[in-house]
Amino acid sequence: MALFFKKSGIGENRIENSGRWPVRLTLFQLIDDYEFPATNFPEIFFVEEGNFLHVTDAGTQAIREGAAIMVNPGLRHTVKQPDEVVLTRLRFLPEWLTREYEIIANTTNVLSLFFDQSWFRFPRDENLHVFTTRGDGTVRIRAELEYLRDLLRERRQLEPVTRVAVLKLMMLLADEHHRFWRGVSEVEMLPEAKHALDQIESCVLRAAPFEAGKMPRGGFEKRAIDKAFGDLTGMSMPDYARRRRIFHAASRLLTGTAEPRRISKDLGFTTTAEFGKQFEAVFDITPAVYRRKFGVPLEPKAAALPNEEKG
Repeated sequence: MALFFKKSGIGENRIENSGRWPVRLTLFQLIDDYEFPATNFPEIFFVEEGNFLHVTDAGTQAIREGAAIMVNPGLRHTVKQPDEVVLTRLRFLPEWLTREYEIIANTTNVLSLFFDQSWFRFPRDENLHVFTTRGDGTVRIRAELEYLRDLLRERRQLEPVTRVAVLKLMMLLADEHHRFWRGVSEVEMLPEAKHALDQIESCVLRAAPFEAGKMPRGGFEKRAIDKAFGDLTGMSMPDYARRRRIFHAASRLLTGTAEPRRISKDLGFTTTAEFGKQFEAVFDITPAVYRRKFGVPLEPKAAALPNEEKG
């Protein structure tokens, strides 16, 4: 006997997209098996209706209405035996939220869910995060998803209100995750690590070079800072500082029109060529291609007009 039974309310699988990068929502209505291919982006799914079997390389799990799933980049997963499933997928570029450092760095539940090594690591012992939601939490999450969908349908994806809507949704999900997590506990941020993060952020925003050996210790021992930072982020402070500088550059490419050479100078890169090299090492594409693919394209320069003839 099958675990779930299909109904006839939906005639076929249907998919509806809303928004453009840096944030996109997709509504899936599924009655047949559906495979989600691996992507380069974190994906957050919220099950609006129905139930199904969720299949990954790690195994199979029964998922029901009100569950949330966070899938790490690079992983494939499949919906099997869907019973009139309606789910919403949220994709966003983490670098888009780079400027929200204070909000994110002070919300540890969010850290454990939504950021890769550009911010903090995904838990390495899990292929995906699955957690249930409470009744009132489920209602709020549904309402925020619908509000975000309305903003994206109005093509307001680059406005601050949309960024705030994504952050609010993330925090609601993180609050549920903290109470109903099926795996390891949330990430703990020690004060030594927070001190180092703040110092690095300050250097990046001042376009100043970061040198770990010269960083003010704030009363902490160097060994304690190094260990706490490594445990939290999975990388060294200099490596993290380089990525933060690159992510600030990416954020400016996404939401502004400054030329790459200006962004390079304003963020303290030694040369524009070095900026391009570091950017490509992180994103696998040049700054110019990144802007064309995801952000605000530069306006073409007007051709120079010939001098008017005298007399």
